Amino acid sequence: MRRLAGVVAALALALASCAGAATAPTAASDAARTAPDAGGAADPGPEAEEGSLSSKESKAVARALTRVSELRGVKATRAVPGVRLDRDKLVGRVKEKALREYPAEALRREGQLLQMFGFAPTTFDYLGEMMKLLEAQLEGFYEPKTGTMYLAADLRGKEAQATLAHELVHALQDQRWDLKSRSSYRPGKGDETLALACLAEGDATSLMMDFIMQEQERTALDLPDEMIRELMASGVNGASIQSVPHILRTTLIAPYIDGLSFVNALRRKGGWAMVDRAWATPPTTTEQVLHLDKWESHEPAIVVPAPSAGALGAGWKLDDEDTFGELGFALTFEEWLDDASARAAAAGWGGDRSAVYTKGDELAFAVHARYDALSFAERAMQKLAPGLKKAHGAAAIDTPTAVCFERKDLGPLLFARKDRDLVMAAGPARAAKPAWTSTSTCAQAKQWADEILATR
Repeated sequence: MRRLAGVVAALALALASCAGAATAPTAASDAARTAPDAGGAADPGPEAEEGSLSSKESKAVARALTRVSELRGVKATRAVPGVRLDRDKLVGRVKEKALREYPAEALRREGQLLQMFGFAPTTFDYLGEMMKLLEAQLEGFYEPKTGTMYLAADLRGKEAQATLAHELVHALQDQRWDLKSRSSYRPGKGDETLALACLAEGDATSLMMDFIMQEQERTALDLPDEMIRELMASGVNGASIQSVPHILRTTLIAPYIDGLSFVNALRRKGGWAMVDRAWATPPTTTEQVLHLDKWESHEPAIVVPAPSAGALGAGWKLDDEDTFGELGFALTFEEWLDDASARAAAAGWGGDRSAVYTKGDELAFAVHARYDALSFAERAMQKLAPGLKKAHGAAAIDTPTAVCFERKDLGPLLFARKDRDLVMAAGPARAAKPAWTSTSTCAQAKQWADEILATR
C-alpha cells in the first residue's frame, strides 16, 4: 500500500538502512582488514559512542571510503565515524528513531489500514512486526543527522564488505547532496518520498555490487536485472519472517529492487554521471523510477483531488491524505495478482490522491486514481476483477466498471471505474478489538465511489 510505503520509505531514507538485499552484507573490522589503504581515519575522540570502532578499524573504514569514493566518482569531504552494535541494539536504535520522528498516530493508522484491506490480522502490531522484519534483515544504517555509520557486530567477510560499501555510499550522498535535509518524514508526500528512497538505495546497492565484484572485473551492470530482482526478493522470504505480512516485506524491499533497476538503467545510458544528474533533479514520482523516459521528460503527476466523503453521511472527518503512486499501486495489487499482472494493472498511472476518514472508532479509506489513457484504466479493471474474486469469492456488485465484496468484519471492498478514473475503497468498518465490524454495505460504497468519480 502506498500510505504504508510512504512511512516505510521515509524511515528507510532517513536511516539509509541496508536491509540485506542482494548480498547479506559483514563486521566492520573484517571489512576494514580487507579494504585497501587510503586516507585518514575518523578519531572517535573522548566522547566516542559505545561500540565506536577502534583506531585501527577507523583507519580501515577510511581506506574503504576512499575506494568507494573512487568507484562512485563522488569525492568524500569528511571522514565517516563508525559504530558496531549487536543486532538487538541496532534494531532498538531504529525503533527509538521511528518513535521519535514519526507520529505515533501515523504508525497506528498504518497498521489499521493493513488490517482493513485484509493484508494483516486484527492482532497485528505494525511497529512490532516492522522491527521483527528489520531484526532479520538489517545489517547496518547510516544516520544523516550525525553523519555516523552503524553496523551489525556479527557481520563477517564479504557481508561486511558489502554493508560497509553500501553505507559509505549513503555517506557520500549526504556529503554531496545533503541527505539529511531530504530525509525527514513528510506527511502527504508518500510517493515522492518513495521515489527518492529508490534513488538513494538503488545508487548504494549498485555501487555495493561493483565494490564486491571489482576483483572479478565485473560490475552490477554485468548481471541480468531479473536475476538480481529474484535474488533480492528472496532475502525477505526467510522462515523467520514468514509471519510478517507479505506487503510489509515487499514494501520494505521495493526501494532496493526497483531503485537498483532505475540506477542501472541510468548507468547504462550515461554512467555514474547520469546518476549524478538524477540527484540534481530527483524523480518526483515512482512512475519516473519505473519508467526512465518519464524521468527524462520530467513528466509530472496529474493533480487529483482527495476523495470527498459526503456519501458516508454526517460526522466523518478527514484524518489524513497521501499519494499511492504507480509503485504503491503495484505493491498493493500484488496482494491479489501475480507480479506481472499487478505491474500491468498499475502501468499507465497518471496521478492519485487517497484519504482516510474517521468517525469515532469507525474508519473508511478511498483512493482516487487517474490513468494516462482510458485503455490503461480498462486494463487495470480487467486484471483486477479475476484476482479479487479469487481472493474474496462472489462479488455483491459485479459489472464491467465496478466490483464490490461484502465483508462482515472489514466492511465493503470496492473497485469502480469511470472513463480513465479508478476508485478503490475499503470500509467503513469499526476498528475494535478483538475483531472489526462492518458498518456499511456495497450499495453505500458504490454511492461513495460515484461521488468521488464525479469529481474532476
